Amino acid sequence: MDYFYLILGIIITFWAFLEGLWTTIWVDGGSAPLTGRLTTWIWRGMRAIIPQRNHRTLSLAGPTILTTTILVWIIMIWIGWSLIFYSAPGSLNDTSDKTVPDFIGHMWYVAYTMFTVGNGDFAPTSDTWQFLSSLIAFGGMTMVTLSVTYVLQVLSALVTKRAFAAQVTSIASSSEEFVIDQWTGKDFGAIELQLNTFSSLLSTLSEQHLAYPILHYYHAAQPSKANAVAVVILDEALTIIEHGIKEENQPAQTILKSTRQSIRSYLNTLRAAFISASDDLPPVPKFRSLKEKGLPVVEEQKFHNKLEELKDRRKLLLGLIQNDAWYWPPIKQSQNG
Repeated sequence: MDYFYLILGIIITFWAFLEGLWTTIWVDGGSAPLTGRLTTWIWRGMRAIIPQRNHRTLSLAGPTILTTTILVWIIMIWIGWSLIFYSAPGSLNDTSDKTVPDFIGHMWYVAYTMFTVGNGDFAPTSDTWQFLSSLIAFGGMTMVTLSVTYVLQVLSALVTKRAFAAQVTSIASSSEEFVIDQWTGKDFGAIELQLNTFSSLLSTLSEQHLAYPILHYYHAAQPSKANAVAVVILDEALTIIEHGIKEENQPAQTILKSTRQSIRSYLNTLRAAFISASDDLPPVPKFRSLKEKGLPVVEEQKFHNKLEELKDRRKLLLGLIQNDAWYWPPIKQSQNG
C-alpha cells in the first residue's frame, strides 16, 4: 500500500465533492474556495485576451467558465479515485490474464465505473474494492445530476438577469433620462409601480447571484442587456430623485428606500465574485439637464454634497461596471455589439 497516493487520492476526491456540493446546494455559501477563484481567474484571463469592445466574443466567458468548472470537479474526482485504487497494488486485475493494470488502466476503470458505461477489462479483487467501486458509480452519477441541475438553475437565473436589464434600459439609457422621462410636469406618475417591480426583481437577482456567483461572469453582448449597466442607471436615478429633487415632489419614501435596499443587497453579492470598488469616482450626473427640463431640483451644491457622502457606493458601482467590461452610462448605441 502506497500511503502517499492513498492520502493524496482521498484529499482530492473529498475536496472535489466538497467544491461541487458547496457550490451547487449551499445557497448562502456562494462558490466554494477553489471554484470561486477559478472562475475569477478565467474571467480575468479572457478579459486580458479579448479586446475591450469585442462584447460578443466576451459573452462566451460565462458558458466557458460554467463548463470548465464542472469539468474540473469531475476530473478531480476521476484522478482522486484513480490514485486511491492505484495506491494498493492488486486492487484491480485484468479479467483475461490476471495482470495488474498500470495507472492509465486504473484511470480507465474509474472512468467507466463513474459513468456506468459498461464493463471494462478490469475488475476489483476483493469485497472492499467492490464496495469502493459502487461508491465511485454513486458519486459519479450524483455529481453529474447535480451539475445538470446547477446548469439549468444558472440559465434560469440568467433569463431573469437579462429581463431586468432590458426593462430598465428600455425606459432610459442614462439615469438623467430615466428621471426626466418619469416626470409628468407635476409628479413622477406611476414610477412607484415600476420601482416596486424593479425592487422585486432585484431581490430575486440578489439571492440568485449569492447562490450562483458565476452569474457575474455572464457578459451581455449588448449594453441594453447588461445587468451592471441597468443597476447603475437605476441606482443613479434614485440618487437624483432622493437627493436632487425637492422633497415635496418625491415619490413615497418607502418605495425609494425599498428599492435602494434591494440594490444594496445586490451589491453585497459582489464580494463572492471578488469584485471590488473602483479607485476612481464615476462621472457626476448632468444636474443642469434636469433643471433645463423644468424639474423641481434642489441647489446644485447641495446635491454635490450628497454625492460626496455616497462616494463609496458609487465607486462600488463603477467597480461593477469595470469588471463587466462596460462603460458608465449613458448607453452608446454605436457600441451595442
